[in-house]
Amino acid sequence: MDYKMMPLALCGLCMTYVVYMVVYRLYFHPLARFPGPKMAAMTKYYEGYYDLIKRPGGQFMYELNRMHKQYGRETYALENSEALVSYFSAGPIVRINPDELHIQDSGYIDTLYCVPLKGKRDKYPPTANMVGTPEGVFGTIDHDLHRKRKAAISPFFSKATVLNAEAMINQNARLLCNTIRSQITRRGFAEIRPNFLAYATDNLCEHAFSNIRLDLLKSEERARLWMDSIHAIAVVTPLAKQFPWTLPASMKLPLAALNWITPIMARIAALRKAELATKRFSTSSDENLKNIPDIFDKILLSKSLPDNHKSADFIAQSGFEVIAAGGETSARILSTATFNMLSNKDTVLARLVEELEGAVSDHTLALELRTLENLPWLTAVVKESLRTSSVVTSRSPLVSSSQDLQYQEWTIPAGTPVSMCFRDLLLDPSIFPDPHDFRPERWLDPTPEMERAYVPFGRGSRMCVGMKCPRKWKTNIRGSFALAEIYICLAHLVRELDLDLYDTVKERDFDIVRDCFVGEVSPASKGVRVTFASANGSL
Repeated sequence: MDYKMMPLALCGLCMTYVVYMVVYRLYFHPLARFPGPKMAAMTKYYEGYYDLIKRPGGQFMYELNRMHKQYGRETYALENSEALVSYFSAGPIVRINPDELHIQDSGYIDTLYCVPLKGKRDKYPPTANMVGTPEGVFGTIDHDLHRKRKAAISPFFSKATVLNAEAMINQNARLLCNTIRSQITRRGFAEIRPNFLAYATDNLCEHAFSNIRLDLLKSEERARLWMDSIHAIAVVTPLAKQFPWTLPASMKLPLAALNWITPIMARIAALRKAELATKRFSTSSDENLKNIPDIFDKILLSKSLPDNHKSADFIAQSGFEVIAAGGETSARILSTATFNMLSNKDTVLARLVEELEGAVSDHTLALELRTLENLPWLTAVVKESLRTSSVVTSRSPLVSSSQDLQYQEWTIPAGTPVSMCFRDLLLDPSIFPDPHDFRPERWLDPTPEMERAYVPFGRGSRMCVGMKCPRKWKTNIRGSFALAEIYICLAHLVRELDLDLYDTVKERDFDIVRDCFVGEVSPASKGVRVTFASANGSL
């Protein structure tokens, strides 16, 4: 055997394989008949170019819109009952990689993201694995297992538990206002995003974990380190989508090494590595669990999840997901609300101040959810903040494993990942006129189409736990932990602080320009910053 020919033979085999895959994907693949770029049909690295190479990164969400426009279709209609006029409309369904279809049609939301009674939907593995929690709720692929895992932690975000947390949320909201006031007094401005993230994370830690306290609101340095750590997770998600093994591999690092890199992240990584959960497994009895209720206990006592699924990894990774994702989501929504209120002080903020003063004129009284949820303008501001923030910018692919899906004249084969972008629905100009404008008044008399397309936290069985947005809004606010802390925080800010924006440029510091699963601003951003509008910042 001539070993000198081995490299040439291997190159030949590789080229043959590549040619075979290209021909198969273009002409014989089950999705070959669907419209879309040929390059995207040939390789997933088409997406990788836009997310990893094209600056500033995370640009595939814009390429998706271009695809739908390019691969539209020509239709004809009679104009004035005389001439037949052609119209070119955006293509609602596009093949965006060798295996996945993307649909841009708000009318399909309830079919794809359906409730369990109407169909089972598995998660697309590359999406499930991109945050490195394969045993957590977010990382669960199988529909039935996801339902059981989600049910195990859902009771901790029930209406009763949210009401029990109301006093704690109020206390942290007052501490947040004092922190912002102190920072402005000390250096002339405060950056709001790390402060909101500290507030939301402290709320979650105190509510969900009996023995984990980060106390971010008490230390600006810790709050900044925590935000940098969460930001690092976000910016690596485009890489993790292309190379799903990256995050799981990094979490195999010794905890001591991770602690050397970022100590505050190592505290949460301890959950991921299941050390804390394993200890609780070995030392806790059912009676003890009932006396120290936290999210771990809810999982261990859950009757919806079989004992063989109550693994240390599941408990650890679910805890990580709750802290990392829950805090960041609420922080972004609060940042959006604050920026838009301060950008529209005469129209939005003044009306909110008047409404709150009319409802709770005594500033020494606590702000109760049962009062706040009945304030129409506050509710409108919250709903518009959730809509315009469009926190999750990435598409959310699901798989109907057992049955074909039908979209218009297209039959989608079972097992095909199909995705939509919730951001497309929330910013659909046919439903929300001038969708990028902050107009809370649109929610004072919403249309049924607006309510149906209102999906800030997703839809169906995969909707974010603890962040549900009820269709019967007024009667269910207290059943959502995220909404509870958003309502209370905004009310405290408006009542206690008189603020202006400080050296904040909308295009640089606020507008979303890249997709890192959640939307990110320009890398050049200084952050949304505020200062006192009056002498001491008090109303």
